[in-house]
Amino acid sequence: MDFKQLTQFKDIIVLDRRVEVRDDRDTFNISWGIDKNYQTGAAISIASILENNKQQAIDFTFHIISDYIDSEYVALLTQLAEQYRTVIKLYHIDAEPLSSLPKTNIWPVSIYYRLISFDYFSERLDKLLYLDADITCKGSLHDLAALEFTDEYGAVVIDVDSMQNKSANRLNNAEFKGNYFNSGVMYINLQQWLRSNLTERFFALLADDELVKNLKYPDQDILNVMFLHHVKLLPREYNAIYSLKSEFETKDINHYKSTINDRTVFIHYTGVTKPWHSWADYPSALFFRRVYALSPWKDIPYQGAVRKHEYREKYKHLLYQNKFIDGILAAVKYNLMKG
Repeated sequence: MDFKQLTQFKDIIVLDRRVEVRDDRDTFNISWGIDKNYQTGAAISIASILENNKQQAIDFTFHIISDYIDSEYVALLTQLAEQYRTVIKLYHIDAEPLSSLPKTNIWPVSIYYRLISFDYFSERLDKLLYLDADITCKGSLHDLAALEFTDEYGAVVIDVDSMQNKSANRLNNAEFKGNYFNSGVMYINLQQWLRSNLTERFFALLADDELVKNLKYPDQDILNVMFLHHVKLLPREYNAIYSLKSEFETKDINHYKSTINDRTVFIHYTGVTKPWHSWADYPSALFFRRVYALSPWKDIPYQGAVRKHEYREKYKHLLYQNKFIDGILAAVKYNLMKG
């Protein structure tokens, strides 16, 4: 695969509403890689950063790489850029050349768009913060923006405890215990990425059949193999991993407080149910929903279930919320799709 062909974008749309003209290299650059399902998430992720960093002297440039861009999304992002006097750039990618790479229904081909970010921007920027689109900011990025690298590949946050032994066993390397990180938040030293030819190394590892057969999270596992002992470790507040499924599993409305606290900078809403789903009606989702209500999306209803695994989650949440009729209807829909 000629990876350079992948960064020949179909289109680049620049929404520049910044007060002063600045070179991107002189700003704090943040990127997302998404498909259509995560458009809203990426937009509110941007809004949450801007809303929670109004008092910080940080000039941001936001980059969204997506295989789907429509006029409504561009119009809403234009309003967002105007609202906060910021810069948002959209990069329209052709997903077809990536279609042969390992993927699943849960992990679509868009998981590789972060690699496109790292490769493309490594020739244009010094550093880049990559965020998954299900991440909401609730704190200051001042300290992260001030972080300096030497020869590290980047800065990451260790994944939850339950992932450590499993990943070490799966990847057949005990050194991953306590070092296996979650790829949803990655602050990349792009100069080192370029010097170390990490794009080429990633795809070389992806071509290793022995390794690939053990992969569960294709991009994340390989990034961990590459980055082992070459990273700065960030504290948990930069990737507070929380699944909304735990609401009906723990049956405790305050359970989220054990994960999300006053120090938390980034909340990572993992799992099928996202805070933009109509059934995610919990206090733990308010960090996202308060920003949503301030954004150009405020008059757009939360998203309903479309795919089978979404209906499976929806009916469980609705029954837990005592919304029995809607829950039963969602369960019927799920069973029809399953059949």
